[in-house]
Amino acid sequence: MQEKRKGFTLIETLVSSAIFILLTFSGYKAFGVLMNAVTASRAKLAATSIANEKFEIIRNLPYLDVGILGGLPVGKLTRTQNISRDNYSFTIQTTIRSVDDPFDGTIGGNPPDSSSADYKLADLDITCTNCKNLSPLKFTTLIAPRALETASNNGALFVQIFDAGGVPVSNATLRIVNTQTNPDTIIDEVTDNNGWVKIVDAPPGINAYNIVATKSGYTQDQTYIPGGGAGPNPLTPDPTVVVQQVTQTPLSIDKVSSLMVSTVDSDCATLPSIGFSLTGSKLIGAPAVLKYPTQNFTTDTLGTFNIPNLEWDPAYGVLLSSASYDLAGTTLLPNFALNPNENQNLKLVVVPHVNTALLVTVKDSVNNPINGATVQLQKGEFNQTKTTNSGTCATPGQTFWNGLASGTYSLTVSKSGYTTYENNSLNITPSWQNQTIILNP
Repeated sequence: MQEKRKGFTLIETLVSSAIFILLTFSGYKAFGVLMNAVTASRAKLAATSIANEKFEIIRNLPYLDVGILGGLPVGKLTRTQNISRDNYSFTIQTTIRSVDDPFDGTIGGNPPDSSSADYKLADLDITCTNCKNLSPLKFTTLIAPRALETASNNGALFVQIFDAGGVPVSNATLRIVNTQTNPDTIIDEVTDNNGWVKIVDAPPGINAYNIVATKSGYTQDQTYIPGGGAGPNPLTPDPTVVVQQVTQTPLSIDKVSSLMVSTVDSDCATLPSIGFSLTGSKLIGAPAVLKYPTQNFTTDTLGTFNIPNLEWDPAYGVLLSSASYDLAGTTLLPNFALNPNENQNLKLVVVPHVNTALLVTVKDSVNNPINGATVQLQKGEFNQTKTTNSGTCATPGQTFWNGLASGTYSLTVSKSGYTTYENNSLNITPSWQNQTIILNP
């Protein structure tokens, strides 16, 4: 009798093959993870070995030489160094900082400390340029002097970075440059969680330290040398450091904004290739040195122009730069606020220029436009009344005249619930002007 043999069905074969492939793939992945871990461990051991060697070199230097070439404290160490070890390429960034320990008082504190540089902090940041799975490593150690403290001939420079709301900004990059030392002192630092960078044992000097604060995606702020880019009287001059005193300098940065400008006619139809200007109101120097001076632009064939990376400002001003047109209104106020991290759209209503033109803007005391206000303009037999924001194309809080004769007019602005504004000697002689009226409740 012939023996019957049992085999595998097609489904059983497919299931078995799938299980085998899954187990094989899982094993391969596990092996890959294990090898990556081993590779990362080898790279970390190599980086740790380099850190130990660097620290041994630092500990064996004379205490006065523990510092950065061209930095503070001044010393003989290189700020950035590239080292190859075990086929790995490492970049080592060395930071040395003098520490003012509160144990014996602090500079400018109570009790005061006339020798504020109590010891030094050595910090190594090591990154690998050809490692797949190694995160940046940080190593720190303290270096203390052998002798007793003596009174310092230097001072301290404390810099704090705030945003527009007065909140400290962490991880902002500071570049501090002092060209009065020989060689020049150049310090690149990052603010702590409270927005501070504190430089202890800084050489004294009048307007000696130029400071620039930046952060990715943020605006920039800086100090200015008197007579430089901010004029003879900068509002934030390069700080002066005095022996055994603390100099504090605040700077302000925040997220950048953008402005999309479009030009249209009185019916809100696209009007291309119109020139306009934008001017900020923030000052960097007295009496009138602007941080964002007048910049000129021209809208494209679609009647638009995008202005990126703008700093927040309480009152940007916009004007037309072509004598052939007049600005008949804007979708924002002609002088508008731009907040941090804001993407605003600004529509400019443009009409052909005819004789003299008058744009009247009516707003309240907190810069909100007042719609529906009655605006009366009168001169001799000419007497015309208009209402704010009543045109086909919205212009909040605004109304417009053109084709006016030059001369002196009476202007009356009123709305129920607000005080009435009257001006019987409004001189209309420029080809275009904007009168901003504030009505109080």
